[in-house]
Amino acid sequence: MYPELCRLGPFAIHTYGVALAAAFLLTLILARQALRQDLKGLVPMDEPALADWAVWAMGGGILGGRAFYVALNWGVYAAHPLEIVALWHGGLVWYGGLAGGVLATWAYLARRGLGFRRGMDQVIPFVVLGHALGRLGCFANGCCAGIPTRAWWGVQFPGTVERVVPTQVLESASLVVLYLVLRVLQRPAILRAPGRLFGMYLLGYGLIRWTVEFWRANERLWGGWTIYQGLSLAVMIVGATLMRRRTTHGANLSVCRGA
Repeated sequence: MYPELCRLGPFAIHTYGVALAAAFLLTLILARQALRQDLKGLVPMDEPALADWAVWAMGGGILGGRAFYVALNWGVYAAHPLEIVALWHGGLVWYGGLAGGVLATWAYLARRGLGFRRGMDQVIPFVVLGHALGRLGCFANGCCAGIPTRAWWGVQFPGTVERVVPTQVLESASLVVLYLVLRVLQRPAILRAPGRLFGMYLLGYGLIRWTVEFWRANERLWGGWTIYQGLSLAVMIVGATLMRRRTTHGANLSVCRGA
């Protein structure tokens, strides 16, 4: 594929890094646009707070995603510790990034005295679309590929001899659909129950990832499942629990402390 977009002398512009930066900007721009158009008065963060949140969440997401990846591949990184910071070579685990981003969001919102679950409901649809863009960066980088296939839609990456399932593209397309569903549901009736929309995301993405894992070339552990399918099941359970929360009737949706 195209792991490098171009070179400027000795420096390479990596597609994966550009995709991450583009995902960050897309998430922020769409979240700000939604705040101006239809979410004002329904969510806790105003535009300045939203911009600050994005920096916190991106930092936490990258740290969490990288830490999880390094932990899973510690044998490699113990021998080459400088590679730990080489993000341009790929190596971020979404579930680690999700955990890091969620923890950073909690810390930021707690510092501002704003409700955590309402804050997640505000931003999660746009995070999903950013994630979809990031998966295309994985495709360009040639990482996160699937199992071999003879299907016509299989992809042969440079340096390989057989076609594989383009799981990066499958997941990206599924995430776009999930974004559209969450965006449609991001309405007062749902937002009155703090965390319900976030729960819908966890349930939806957990199901997407659990399904896509059957085609990804990851190590099989329990009964043919991968570690990510086990994590997906746990995420779906958390999501279903959040979705069962009752609506807070008459709540002031713009003042969200301690939710």
